[in-house]
Amino acid sequence: MPVHQSLLSLETERLFLRPFCEADRSLILRIASDPDTTKYLFFWGRIGATPESDTRRYLEYALGRWGETPVRAWEYCVTLKETGEAIGQGSVEWCQDLPGAAEIGWILLPEHRGKGYATEMGRKLIRAAFEVLGAKTVISHCDDRNAPSYRVMERLGMKLTGIEKGARPAKHPGETCGDERLYTLSRSEWDIQRAWAEYHGCTCHFEDFAALPPLTDGRVSLRVEKLAPADPVKRYVPAYHFQIVVSGQPVGNITLRVGYPDSLLFGGQIGYNVYAPYRGRGYAGAACRLLFPVMRAHGMRAAIITNETGNAPSRRVCEKLGARFLCRVGVPRENEMYSKGSRWVNVFALDAE
Repeated sequence: MPVHQSLLSLETERLFLRPFCEADRSLILRIASDPDTTKYLFFWGRIGATPESDTRRYLEYALGRWGETPVRAWEYCVTLKETGEAIGQGSVEWCQDLPGAAEIGWILLPEHRGKGYATEMGRKLIRAAFEVLGAKTVISHCDDRNAPSYRVMERLGMKLTGIEKGARPAKHPGETCGDERLYTLSRSEWDIQRAWAEYHGCTCHFEDFAALPPLTDGRVSLRVEKLAPADPVKRYVPAYHFQIVVSGQPVGNITLRVGYPDSLLFGGQIGYNVYAPYRGRGYAGAACRLLFPVMRAHGMRAAIITNETGNAPSRRVCEKLGARFLCRVGVPRENEMYSKGSRWVNVFALDAE
């Protein structure tokens, strides 16, 4: 599917974003006629412009960009899904002077501000920029005096990377030019944000270690080696430690940690090691699958598996398991793994089937 078709419309929980059309002229005129809305906007309400001229200029621009081949700017009319009412504008476009970067923006009518619509729309525009366009960075600008707008950017996880003095045009004779804030978000930063959001949504329960059925697939078996209770001092969660057994012979070990403290985004709920003579035979992947009944016994829908970024065999285990790659993340200095030499890890999520 061509990229422009994928972006023909966007949908959030409460909003529907579609291309502008001539019938939206009244919405654009309302935006252009409100000084409180246009006072901090770059292209609106400039000296010598009128609401009618701004409306004509913007509508021609928006319709024209949709007609380009290829499309490089997507200008959306934002409507409420519940009522169909048009409430503002949203956009995502490639930056001409920043290769690999896409810019997002939004405008809402006054009566629809303060309801979380801009943040909701912004998340969708960011996702479209990264996942559909393949952008490496997403940026957004606003007037330094426009606190509500840059607070939305901050809620979206974007970081202030610069303030350009005098970059915003004066709107009245004798008025000084405003300063412009630039916020950015890289793809890797966005991946990490999403990983944390998913991780913090994970839940489980633990009253005691579960009575386990035989954990075997007929070739590989797990044998309980140790049941380690939680250690509040060290901030360790309860853990099952198993030997990986093939034909009665231990060939490695695997651990399942029951809980989702922040530290385990870097270390994972599942950790495994197959002894060197037995590697390359699929034992690690089989052992991970055998943990599913244990995970389900504690209400764990997913478990994190991490591996050093240079550990290609472990990454292949995760990929063969169908684990979802979430992000590549730096290990914090305060994490125990850092003192052992870990700096960057791949983070995968394995769903309990």
